[in-house]
This record gives sequence, C-alpha cells and structure tokens, in this order.
Amino acid sequence: MGADAARGEGRSGSGGDHESRQAHERTGSAVTAASPPPLPVILNPTARHGEVGRRIGPMKAAFARRSLQVEVVESRSEAHAGELAAEFAGRGAPLVVSLGGDGLVRAVGAGLLGTQTSLGIIAGGRGNDFIAKLGIPKDVEAAVSVIADGYDLAIDTLDLDGLICVGNVSLGLDTTVQDYADSTRRIKGHWVYLYGLIRAIRRPTPIDLVLTVDGERRGFHGLSAGFANSGRYGGGLKLSPDAQVDDGLIDVVLFEDTLVPRLAAELVSFMLVRLGWHPHISLSHATEIRIDTPPGVDPVVIMADGDAVARTPATLTIRPASLKVRVPQDRRA
Repeated sequence: MGADAARGEGRSGSGGDHESRQAHERTGSAVTAASPPPLPVILNPTARHGEVGRRIGPMKAAFARRSLQVEVVESRSEAHAGELAAEFAGRGAPLVVSLGGDGLVRAVGAGLLGTQTSLGIIAGGRGNDFIAKLGIPKDVEAAVSVIADGYDLAIDTLDLDGLICVGNVSLGLDTTVQDYADSTRRIKGHWVYLYGLIRAIRRPTPIDLVLTVDGERRGFHGLSAGFANSGRYGGGLKLSPDAQVDDGLIDVVLFEDTLVPRLAAELVSFMLVRLGWHPHISLSHATEIRIDTPPGVDPVVIMADGDAVARTPATLTIRPASLKVRVPQDRRA
C-alpha cells in the first residue's frame, strides 16, 4: 500500500507538474497572442540594382531595437505589390510598410486605399519626392522611428482612370526629363533629375492639349501640364510650391511655350518666390480634369509619380482623405 500510495503520490505529483506545465503553456500562449504581429514590409529586393535589398538588414536591426519584428515580403511587380498590400489590409493589419521609391509607394498605397490600414514608408528610390513632402527622413533608422512613433495622416490621392497616384501627374517636359534621367548610369541619386532637366530644356518640345477643368474647356499649347497632389518631383523640384496632400484639391500648373531663358527665370521665381513674376506659368485648383488632345494630334504620354503610366485621353480626379500614412509627429505643428 505504501508503494501504491507512493505511486499515487507520484501520479498526483506528476499530475500537479502536468497541470503546472499546462498553466505555464497557457500563460505563455497568452503572452504570445498579446504580442504584436510582425509588420509586413513590401519591397522589390532587386530594385535600383540591389540598393533596396541592401537596406533590409539595417531596417530589421532598427525595428528590433524598438522590439518590433518585420515580415519581409518580396513583390514581383507594382501590381503584385498592390495585391499584397490589399491582402494584408484584408487580414486586419494595422500598418503595411513600403520599402522603395515613389512608384512602390503608389502601388502599396493603392492596395490600402479606403481601408483602416496605414501606410508606412522607408525610402529606397532615387528622388523620394513624396516622402520628402511628408517630412519622412531618407535615413533608414529615422524612417523606422517615424513608423514606430509617428501618427496617421489621412491624405488625398489622385485617380487617373482608376490608377491611383500619390504625388503628381504630368505631361510634356517631365516625360523628356525622365527619359534623360533613365538614360544615364553615371549620375546617382536625385542629381540625375537635374541632369535630365538641363538636357530637356535645351530643346523643349511643346505639347497641344484640350483640358476640361471642373467643366471649363480650354486649349493649351505649352511645354508642360502638371497636376499636383504633393507638388514635389524630380528629386526636389517644386511643381507647385504650396500644394498640400490633404486639402482636397488638385493644383493645376501650366507652363506655356516661351523662350527657354525666359522660362528658366520664371521657374526660379515661381518655385522660390511664389508670388514673383511668372506670366507664362499659371496656377489654379480643381477636383476633376479631363485631358485630351485636339483632333489630328497624337496622344501624349502621361507621367505619374515619375513613371509613364498612360496616354491621352484620360480623366483625373481627387479622392480626398482616402489613404492613411504614418508621418512624423512634428508634422502636426
């Protein structure tokens, strides 16, 4: 009996240990369940000749220092990036991060449009104009700090026949600038856009458009037609100095055809002085623009966030407060 009692006590003790282990496991499971899930980071590791891929390690380390884990998800294309973002939003992810340039921001943002999921941004492009407008630093550590400690701002987006754009849409000179920028490998970073601009304005080619701005139809013959949400492009140039990403308006900026030296002087006045002398540059605001060409004129390439995305005709509208983006706290001021 003593042996049986001993075995019974042993079984009782074993059961107690088992219950203790179960309680510990339940407690551990509860802790694990309460831990935040990894933040999805969407990127193309081969973008910019592998430059984006080289940012993965520093990014993970920066998040780890803030006790945050990430899930790196590689996209095959911009369309795939948008699908991935929409999938994470559908699962209820509070935030999805884009590591790349303005084109990837556009794609990931499109997937999050109209959801409660916020967009976090870590720069990985050449110009990074959109994030500069939002005040997000290019440095990985600083950008991660914004994602961890910033706040969510509801911004407007541009809708070009269903294609979502975050920064600007333009026709004319900007296309030539981008072509020259893409043609060189010797100039790095945002300087490539200055190179493209210098090359483009040497022999500018005017464009002819028919614009219907909030129902008002007008012809346009000039060097460039820009429709701005953020107002920044080309690695820091200001298409519209006072453009705001949350005012519910499209800034319409038209550069009429004139002599290059005169246009250059007016550009400096327009971008820096704002209220200075620029008779060949007009600025207005709208919520819908129909972009077309006159009869017999070839369609014109349409650029969005630095990429050629369409040709005329097209319709551009504003979608107010349609995307939540994580921005620095000091932007509240």
